[in-house]
Amino acid sequence: MLSRYLYLAGALPFLSLGAAHVIHTPIAPEEAKGLSPRDPALAQAMTRSSVRLTARSTVWRAWVGFNLSHSLGAIVFGLYVVITGRNAAAYQLEAPLAVPLACGVGIVYVYLARKYWFSIPLAGTLLSLLLFISAEVLLLLGR
Repeated sequence: MLSRYLYLAGALPFLSLGAAHVIHTPIAPEEAKGLSPRDPALAQAMTRSSVRLTARSTVWRAWVGFNLSHSLGAIVFGLYVVITGRNAAAYQLEAPLAVPLACGVGIVYVYLARKYWFSIPLAGTLLSLLLFISAEVLLLLGR
């Protein structure tokens, strides 16, 4: 069933981008990784300032947590797609809900990537969305 394979392929960018996001998230302000501020002084300033919501967390800790939880969300979504498409029987049962849901999630991620992120996550989420939409079209056509 081609629809299932396209659906499963749509999980790969989410899994890859989620894993890459973890790898490029610095845990300490001294770490120079892909998601580190270019200005080291900014990273240090983030450790000295708390967020308005609570004085118990610094901007740095909140930023690291946001990045890691964002990574987790992409990975868990990718795993959801893999689990619901793991075999033909599971896909046949789950697809009527799972594929439209994947399309909706893909739309949201493409919007976020276009508005707030940069070209690599935009390309990856757009690829996933196109694969999910293709899976949905074939599903509706009974293929």
